[in-house]
Amino acid sequence: MIRSEVIDRFRQENPEIPSRVIADAILESWLTQADHEFCAETRCIVDQGTTITTVANEQYWDLEAEVSKFYDIDIQSTSGVTYNAEALIKTSMSELDMESKSWRARPAGVPKKWFRRGKYLWFDRKVDSAADDIVVYSVLISDNWITDIQPYNALDYLAPFHSAMVLYLTMKAKSKIGKEEEALKARAEYFAYTKWCKSVLGSNRFGEIYFRKKV
Repeated sequence: MIRSEVIDRFRQENPEIPSRVIADAILESWLTQADHEFCAETRCIVDQGTTITTVANEQYWDLEAEVSKFYDIDIQSTSGVTYNAEALIKTSMSELDMESKSWRARPAGVPKKWFRRGKYLWFDRKVDSAADDIVVYSVLISDNWITDIQPYNALDYLAPFHSAMVLYLTMKAKSKIGKEEEALKARAEYFAYTKWCKSVLGSNRFGEIYFRKKV
């Protein structure tokens, strides 16, 4: 469904909420947020890997600066991060601290592990050479849904999940007009449906469309 069709479906299913009660412009603003939230929760938009070229003695990188529309590192079907085509092991700062309190002072070399802290990708040691390749596989934030196209970046393989947008509008609108019991019911239905979508998409039963950032 394109955006206008989502709103039409919402109106059909909720005839007590015509445009004089909640204008289309408000529904459209909610749909922009709904699109972002659904894509983040289901992790349904991923890339094919963004290459970062190293500088000697670097140890961390700003993922939001390196990856357009970055949301998270994708470890669903990949190692998440590779260094010169070798998969690195996901870890955490606390695990590295448990291994060795002095890991931050290690001499530069070939990293074996990575972790994410906020918007930064960290390695377990500084890299010892320049012009090496780090590849980060990412979950992406969706584009702003502000035109009359399909949601979720208009990706065709996500078309079976457009009903989530109608459920989101119902949840928001019922609360807006003070029907709290119906809003709670709609909220439960929306989150149950989103959870199901996430499980289906995570099972790799749908072919994913990838985007590579130009470098």
